[in-house]
Amino acid sequence: MRLKSNEIVKHRFQGHSRMLALRRTSLREFLKSRFTNVDPSALPKKAKIIGHVALVRFQDEEIDPKELGKAILEFYPTVKTVLRLRGIVGKLRQPVVEFIYGDPNTETIYKEYGYKFMLDVSKLMLCLGNSYERLRTAKSVRSGEVVVDMFAGIGQFSIPCAVISRPSKVYAIEINEEAYRYLKINTVLNNVEYVVEPMLGDCKELTPTLGRIADRIIMGFFGGTIEALPAALKAVKPEGTVIHFHELVRRGNGKDELWKEISELCHRLGYTSTLIGLRIVKSYSATKEHVVIDFKVRPSCDLSAVTSNVA
Repeated sequence: MRLKSNEIVKHRFQGHSRMLALRRTSLREFLKSRFTNVDPSALPKKAKIIGHVALVRFQDEEIDPKELGKAILEFYPTVKTVLRLRGIVGKLRQPVVEFIYGDPNTETIYKEYGYKFMLDVSKLMLCLGNSYERLRTAKSVRSGEVVVDMFAGIGQFSIPCAVISRPSKVYAIEINEEAYRYLKINTVLNNVEYVVEPMLGDCKELTPTLGRIADRIIMGFFGGTIEALPAALKAVKPEGTVIHFHELVRRGNGKDELWKEISELCHRLGYTSTLIGLRIVKSYSATKEHVVIDFKVRPSCDLSAVTSNVA
């Protein structure tokens, strides 16, 4: 049976009104009416939405995962797949997930500021809280620059840089083979395959092979970023290079202590470092925060001596 045009409009309006009504309450408040026999504090406060996939954490074994999945699909009308996120493991921060409801397809396209990022949410993590930082970094790039993205992932920094600021080249280095595969796909999806050059391997090994070409280096990783700094310095141009350095630090004076550690290491390796800016990207836990330090670094002596020190 075909609907009349006025019935179609009415149907769409009712669907839109329902979506707005759901948005006026939190996920936990919505779930409380569905799981009356469960302690409300055990219900998830929110879900992480990546494309058509929802990732949700919950511990209470009294919660029926399938029923929870159904409720989440009702609360988020654009979601088709619900996964339970049990944790993130390893140096590559790989998710441990369990499919609980909906479409079993976990490959999706996530859109951010108009850019498209394809990924398999069951195999790769994406930090949604860093979206503004990715845009800010991209806008700081100048036309014609050579950019080295040492922890490229699926292209979250490299692709916005290539689109917004028209650099001459972006070298996007990624050690995770699955992320590297999607990095290559995403350069094509966003029409920047002639600007972004994906490189598979350890950035500590690959960055020095590029030579002293970088106008800007992005170190968008946390959990030992300082270990990759000596390799980054090998790509610094004689006239200087801007570095965007990410790390987790303790709340309070942690960011100042990190800057001191960075500047002292640069000095020991024969470089001068000048602070440009320091900002908190997001809160990470009760005791830690994710920060980014922007600084300019240049050789403080003859480059041949610097190369010897860093080797």
